[in-house]
Amino acid sequence: MMFNRLDQAKSLTSNQLKIIAAAIIGDMLEFFDYFLIGFVLAFIIKPWNLTFGQSAVILLSSGIGAILGAAIWGRIADVYGRRKVFMATVINFSLASGILAFTPEHGWIYLSIFRFFVGFGVGGLYCVDLPLVQEFVPARMRGRIGGLVTVFIPLGVMIASAFAAFSTDAIGWRGLFLVGLVPAFFTLLVRAWVPESPHWLIGKGRIDEARKSLAWALQVDPASIQLPTTVPAAEKTLWREVFKYPRSLAAACLTGISQTGTTCACRESSSGGGSQTGSQEERR
Repeated sequence: MMFNRLDQAKSLTSNQLKIIAAAIIGDMLEFFDYFLIGFVLAFIIKPWNLTFGQSAVILLSSGIGAILGAAIWGRIADVYGRRKVFMATVINFSLASGILAFTPEHGWIYLSIFRFFVGFGVGGLYCVDLPLVQEFVPARMRGRIGGLVTVFIPLGVMIASAFAAFSTDAIGWRGLFLVGLVPAFFTLLVRAWVPESPHWLIGKGRIDEARKSLAWALQVDPASIQLPTTVPAAEKTLWREVFKYPRSLAAACLTGISQTGTTCACRESSSGGGSQTGSQEERR
């Protein structure tokens, strides 16, 4: 009954727009850090004499990290809350990016390890920011709002490419990774703007907190929102039930694979073909 008030709202309040803006900024910043490696590789492939295999490991490590991060952080978000995990994942991938500034010369293994942790944080944020936003907006708007949040993701890649193109001469590729620390300060904005999800709170039996969170989003007096007399038991769903929807699952997987392909394409085009060892015929 509490959420009837939310679903009946005809427009979004300024507080709901703040939450949407926080998610948009978060996604842009995470993809800034995530795709930064594609541009950095252009500066280190020749000096480090990286092979195709070594370059592939560097790129693949973040993809593996994202898979595990999505699964683990998503589970943590169900247990400890959306807001906390939102902030934790931003700190995760920001600090991992900043640490890459201390990569030793020819340290492609070091680079791969911490790129894994960048991907781990990025995968976590990507799977928790949309649920957080959608649990604050009317059900009929969730598809539209979800699209609005994700449509700005390419701007993060554009910003990364602009930094690589215009600032590398001044700050070097290590400086690019230090810029990757900037998203960590974004958590202060999240802390100020975003309360915990009312859906998550009521699922944990914290009804009064859920009412306050919902009232904040709708910008109404909490007393005007009627508390439910009982809280329904949380429905438990097994993870394998996702395979009941093979088309949706396949579409999601193909989208993720295409993003990884973008990183690889960026690396190839910016480096002029990858490893500088071997003939053109061998590279074919």
